[in-house]
Amino acid sequence: MFGIIKNIFIFVVFISLIFAQQKMDFRTEDERAKNPNIALKKSLIFPGVGQLYNDQKIKGYTLIAAELFSLYNFNENRKKYKDFNESYGKSQDYYLRERNRFAWIAIGLYFYGILDSVVEAHLDDFDKIVRENDPLLDTGDIDGE
Repeated sequence: MFGIIKNIFIFVVFISLIFAQQKMDFRTEDERAKNPNIALKKSLIFPGVGQLYNDQKIKGYTLIAAELFSLYNFNENRKKYKDFNESYGKSQDYYLRERNRFAWIAIGLYFYGILDSVVEAHLDDFDKIVRENDPLLDTGDIDGE
């Protein structure tokens, strides 16, 4: 089971890297600036909602799906552990370990979603700030000549 979780995690990271999201926005400068406090509040509601606020649709929906998957598996293993029956084919300790594993995955995804959305909101206008403060863009030389 751990191999499946590891493969899903690698798949999510791989998909996130493949589909890098280029932002195309037609709002004014004041409307564009993302507020980290709003991103934090939205991420506290559910993982992935802060990414949707930051216009990272693929990462947001992937995070929501991963959180729902881990919560579903946590609940299924919790039920099997609580109402253990010999016909399940596994030991009761197996369902306890799986329940705990999916609980930790859900907790990790929750905190990852919060951290990622707040950092992304802070860095939303990073490219603009770099362009404004780049000494090479105006003169073509570091010394200004």
